[in-house]
Amino acid sequence: MEGLVAQPTRRKIVDVVTDHPGSSAREVQRRASLGWGETAYHLDQLTRAGALRRERGGRRDYYFPSTMTWEDRRLFQVLRSGTERRLLLELSARPGRTLAELKEATGLSLSTTSFHLRHLLAQSAVEGFRDGHLRRYRPTRPERVAALVTRYRESFEDRLVDRFVEAWSGLLGA
Repeated sequence: MEGLVAQPTRRKIVDVVTDHPGSSAREVQRRASLGWGETAYHLDQLTRAGALRRERGGRRDYYFPSTMTWEDRRLFQVLRSGTERRLLLELSARPGRTLAELKEATGLSLSTTSFHLRHLLAQSAVEGFRDGHLRRYRPTRPERVAALVTRYRESFEDRLVDRFVEAWSGLLGA
């Protein structure tokens, strides 16, 4: 495996995926400044050799370091979607929100909020619970969300992530 990753192009690709887990092949191509054919070929070779993991999500493949756990890969696929990341960060910062409260807090339409919330529930990133007659939502692993977002902050290029990390760090006294 060492010899496989020692090749400069493959080393560059592995470094990009390690720094930006959950990147699509096009994102890897852009970040590594490589041609499409070269990127596709080396991603395939690295995946076959077990140096990288390829996960299908929606209409594209996402690439992860082979050392990343299944749970983290699954959570990262959710975090790669801007809208779902927004909802998950909002719930991590303020658990127990209702659908209407999430709609207001994010500025999304009700149908968009509902659609993405259903996906978060299906991915087990969020759970729903009853509070009297209200249905509320909270993240299943808020500490893990915070850890991943903090560690890979640069990967998201998102001001919302920056604000969340600052707020979360303040809560932990870090």
